[in-house]
Amino acid sequence: MAALFISHLLTESPNSPLTIFTTDIERREIQFAVPGKSSKAHADLYLPGGNSSHPAIVFFMGIIPPDRDEERIIRLGEGLARSGMVVMIPWLETQKTNQLSSQDIESLVASFQYLETHPNVKRDAIGMGGICTGASLSVIAAQDSRINDRVKFVNSFAGYYDAFELIVSSSSNTQLMDQNILPWNSDNLTSNMISKHLIDGLGPQDKARITKIVNSEPTGTPPNQFLSKNAQAVLQLVSGSTRQEATKYTSDLNLRTQNFLSTMSPSTNIKNLKAHLLLMHDTHDRLIPSGESRRFAAAVEQNGGSVYHTEFSLFQKAVKVHTTDDDDTET
Repeated sequence: MAALFISHLLTESPNSPLTIFTTDIERREIQFAVPGKSSKAHADLYLPGGNSSHPAIVFFMGIIPPDRDEERIIRLGEGLARSGMVVMIPWLETQKTNQLSSQDIESLVASFQYLETHPNVKRDAIGMGGICTGASLSVIAAQDSRINDRVKFVNSFAGYYDAFELIVSSSSNTQLMDQNILPWNSDNLTSNMISKHLIDGLGPQDKARITKIVNSEPTGTPPNQFLSKNAQAVLQLVSGSTRQEATKYTSDLNLRTQNFLSTMSPSTNIKNLKAHLLLMHDTHDRLIPSGESRRFAAAVEQNGGSVYHTEFSLFQKAVKVHTTDDDDTET
C-alpha cells in the first residue's frame, strides 16, 4: 500500500494504481470551533469509502500554503484516504500572512479534538503531521497537555526543531549538522518570513527605522547609529552575519521576541511529546535545513522517546507544496 501511495503522489495521470485498487473517497469542506475565536475555522476532510472507522491524521500545510484545490494537495489527501486514513487539512486565516501564529496551535489542538468526536475515526489512532512550518506547529500542538496523552503519532516532514537556530542558519547561510557547520543557502521564503517576524517584534520607532534602512540604498551614515541594542541585533540578523555573530544577536533580541520564538519551537517542550515521532527531511531542502530534523531526532532519543528518522534526496521537489527560489530558475 505504501508503494501505491507514493506512486499516486508522483503520477500526473488521474488514474493511478491506487485509484484502481481502492474504493472512492469523499472530500468534504467543514468548519470546526476553536476556543477563543468567535468564528469557526475551515478544513478539508477526506474520508475513506464505507461507514467503518479508521485511523486519522490532522495534516497542516503551514504558512503560505497552496490553494486548497491545488492538485498535489488533493492527491495527498485522497491518497491517504484511499490508504485507509481519515485526513483533516485545516485552512487557517493566519496562513497567508507569512507569519507563524500561536493561534494556529490552538486551531490544531481543536482539529485533533474534532477528529476525536467523528463517527468514522478510531479515537485511539489519531495522529498529527505537517510540512515545513506546518510540521513544527503540529509537533507543538501534539505537546499540548490537553491532547498529548492521546496523540498516537506525529509525522514531521521537513520541519524545524528550534526557531532560534533556524534564524541563525538563515542569517549565516550555514547549518549545524552533527556538530559540524556546513554551508546552507536559505530560500527567500524562509528569509522573508524571519525578517518579517523580527522587524514586527520591534517597538514603533525602531520598526520604522529598520524598515527604512532595509528598503533604502546604503548611505555614509552608520545605519545602527540611532538604534536600540535590540534593533541593532535585528538589523544584523536580517542583513546577514556569521554564525557566531548571529547566535549572539539572537540573545540581544527583546523579551517579547524571545518568548515568541520559544513558544514557536518544538525544542522548548520536547519532554511533553509523548507520541511516536516520524521525521522525514530532504537533504537538499532550502526552506528548513535538514540538520534541524537530525537534532530533533537526537533530542527525542535522549529523552527516551520513540522516533524514526529518514533522509532522502530531491524527493521533496516532486511533492513540494511551496513555491521556492528554485522554481524561478527552472526551464
